[in-house]
Amino acid sequence: MSTEVINGLPAAVEGAMKDELQSADDSIMAIPYRDVNDIRLLFRMTQAATILVLLLLLSITCNIWMYFRRPDRIVVDRTAAGDYVILANDKAVGSAVSFGIDQPGDGDKRALANRWCEARFAVDPLTRTKDIERLFKMMEPHAAKALSDLMKQNGELERERDENWQATWKPLSVTVDHDDPYRVDVIGLQEITRRVGGATQIQSRQLIFKLKLIADRDKGRDERNQNTGFLVFDLLDYKEVTIPASVSGSGLNAQSSVQSSVSVQ
Repeated sequence: MSTEVINGLPAAVEGAMKDELQSADDSIMAIPYRDVNDIRLLFRMTQAATILVLLLLLSITCNIWMYFRRPDRIVVDRTAAGDYVILANDKAVGSAVSFGIDQPGDGDKRALANRWCEARFAVDPLTRTKDIERLFKMMEPHAAKALSDLMKQNGELERERDENWQATWKPLSVTVDHDDPYRVDVIGLQEITRRVGGATQIQSRQLIFKLKLIADRDKGRDERNQNTGFLVFDLLDYKEVTIPASVSGSGLNAQSSVQSSVSVQ
């Protein structure tokens, strides 16, 4: 009997120890755990969902406001000369606004003449090639070819390059002719700075001519005609009034001559 008790004690102790270890393992496995990246992902998704909800509420609010807001009221005066807006939201329009089919007018003709003259007579060595291309695009194809042939015959571009031309163009008068609505009278001043014989020469000349225009029926308002709706068709009654040139002595040559005289002394 005593032997059974003694022999049974270790077995009971061993079983109790096993039960305690098992309960300890169960308690450890029951501890909840979440990955840090998982928590961050859920937090970002929550933020995104909140922002989407706010945007949705804002959109609904704007739609409701647009639906119930008072519409704009525009008063149009229909006359034989055209339709003019005289009131907008119960406020008088300062200058009458007309609307209808787009028709290029005198302002577009003057704008094309100014841009054509600037491309033709203003010389910037850095942009001269692009300016010449823009010049020909603003002209009717046959007129552009005629001008190109004339410039080649006179050797204008070669002379500009050899003499290092720099020129500015100042329009003095650009008006649409009273007798011919497709003719623009131009008076302008071109000031040329060039290098001749080692000296800097400044020459000014007043140019007087007329530009004959035609409507660009193929393209209408387009990039090639500077969005004016017209093309240059011909150059008429060209005149030059040359102002005597002034020669500026080179400061570099003057400095070199002074240094040579000092060395001789």
